[in-house]
Amino acid sequence: MRILHATDTFGPTLGGIEVMVHQLASAQAHAGHDVTVLTRTPGPDTPPAPGVAGVCRRPEQLDRLLRGADVVHGHVSAWSPLALRAVGSAAREDVPAVATVHSMWGAAWPAFRAGAVLGGWTGRRVQWAAVSDAAARPVRRALRERDVLVVPNAVDTAFWAPRGPSDPRSEVTVVAVGRMHRRKRPLRLVSVLEQARVRVPDATSIRAVVVGDGPQHAAFCREVAARGMQSWVQAPGDLSHHQIRGLYDEADVFVAPATLESFGIAALEARTAGLVVLAREHTGVGTFVDHGVDGLLSRSDAEMAEQLAHLCTDADVRGRMSVHNRTTVPALDWANVLHRNEHAYAAAGAVEHACLCVPVASGDRGGQGPDPASRAWS
Repeated sequence: MRILHATDTFGPTLGGIEVMVHQLASAQAHAGHDVTVLTRTPGPDTPPAPGVAGVCRRPEQLDRLLRGADVVHGHVSAWSPLALRAVGSAAREDVPAVATVHSMWGAAWPAFRAGAVLGGWTGRRVQWAAVSDAAARPVRRALRERDVLVVPNAVDTAFWAPRGPSDPRSEVTVVAVGRMHRRKRPLRLVSVLEQARVRVPDATSIRAVVVGDGPQHAAFCREVAARGMQSWVQAPGDLSHHQIRGLYDEADVFVAPATLESFGIAALEARTAGLVVLAREHTGVGTFVDHGVDGLLSRSDAEMAEQLAHLCTDADVRGRMSVHNRTTVPALDWANVLHRNEHAYAAAGAVEHACLCVPVASGDRGGQGPDPASRAWS
């Protein structure tokens, strides 16, 4: 199968969509498909992995690439003009098109609904998907005329698998990995760590390593220093996957403070490595973390701090979850997830036109205009 992935952001930029598209394209190429990635992100046109035909960073080449594609897979966030243009063009040319939503539209779904109707997206032959049930719910509200599949992300479970036995440690190591962007709430993480440390006896040693770079990295470091936490909270910036894998060998708990986490690839990697995962309820992390089994899901930052303190002080609870995670391999490996994408591609070939004339009810707008969503759908 000749697969064209269209993504507005791609490597060398680092982020969830970038990593996921890279790994999906690589896995599909390894499975024997002819895979090309089209993006707006500047960088080299060299293939990201063996078997991938190449990366085209010239959006004006879309029509040429479309003529050679059996399916177009667009990767959509809150603002994805290239991905949407690619699947829209594919639909007009009767090429099967899949649009996977990688972000949490949340309460903004009325704006996306308005933009979708005004842009005619409710009637186009596009198979919609989202990376988790949590991400799919608002997409289904915005695109109620369309079936929305859940096609989860995946990781290389063999790479992230625990290495060797878990030796007892005198220090509890807490890890967070993600972009230092407001959406990921790194500054709120500082408060969670501080509140947890207050609840933990001084005799219990804690080390926190917060990996990632971005616009809030400097502010994160300033906040840590202002609260006098620099002796036990480290912020090394970006690390390679191999460096993070080595860090997980020494870590106990992974913390994901984001409330708009559509899936949580970093959390899945940590879960696969045997770490106990602490995340917020009603996010995509719930796809692979059962509360009390793989980790804990919190309803608020205050509860997250309490749960983190509990995990740091109760070695039995922490150890029970860690043993489960170290001995139970998540089903979200690429070998198991590739068929979900292939099912979406097959479903895209069977999508029929819906009614194009769908009125926008005043309740759908929620008091919000179509901007910025309408621009994203144009």
